[in-house]
Amino acid sequence: MTDAKSPLERLREPFPPELVGKLPRITCKACSDAAKNHTGSCGQHPMKKCKDCGNYITTAHLHLDYVGHAQATRRLLDVDPSWNWEPVALDGQGLPAVDGNGGLWIRLTVAGVTRLGYGDAQGKRGPNAVKEAIGDAIRNAAMRFGLALDLWSKERDDYIERPGKPSAEAGPDPRQALWLDIAKKGETAGMSEQEMRGDFASWSEGKQIDAPTTTADELVRYFQQMPKPKADAT
Repeated sequence: MTDAKSPLERLREPFPPELVGKLPRITCKACSDAAKNHTGSCGQHPMKKCKDCGNYITTAHLHLDYVGHAQATRRLLDVDPSWNWEPVALDGQGLPAVDGNGGLWIRLTVAGVTRLGYGDAQGKRGPNAVKEAIGDAIRNAAMRFGLALDLWSKERDDYIERPGKPSAEAGPDPRQALWLDIAKKGETAGMSEQEMRGDFASWSEGKQIDAPTTTADELVRYFQQMPKPKADAT
């Protein structure tokens, strides 16, 4: 007698390495600001084509393993051809409602189970930004089912293994990326930057979130216990 896996169990199966992409994450705040303004890098870190991710980007970046929208959709179709998503709310024109942060809340249903997800386009605008927000929301909701969860966990483990100020061999400071993640999660929870900083200081008994003595391990633990987004019922 064979032990057939359920659709949700199959959804959680690890992706083969050839289907896992490399997502660049800028670790220098000045470079990140320059990229948003389309002015290159901060001046201290040169712009080069990265041999790993193929992007022309500041050298102050690291890579996160990720599964793209196409591969996530293929896995969803493989486990449940009838999977579906719908927006949590509609606007006055009957279209999916976008919140004040430019993000989209959705309900993803797989094998009869529905869970929430949230996606955004990192401040971009236009038709491609809408598609990016939808894809991001689907991947985020699918992660609640366990899709590519091992990659997300590995990302956090990599940060924890490199606490404090990294050596030259350790590569870019992972805390920069964590600060960006914390800020994004704070926004979806309705927290201003001042409130987020105050919350971290209270949680850490007086530390500043971007102080040199604040370790990546502390930032990960704070990220994990941050308030959930206001509309998140999971």
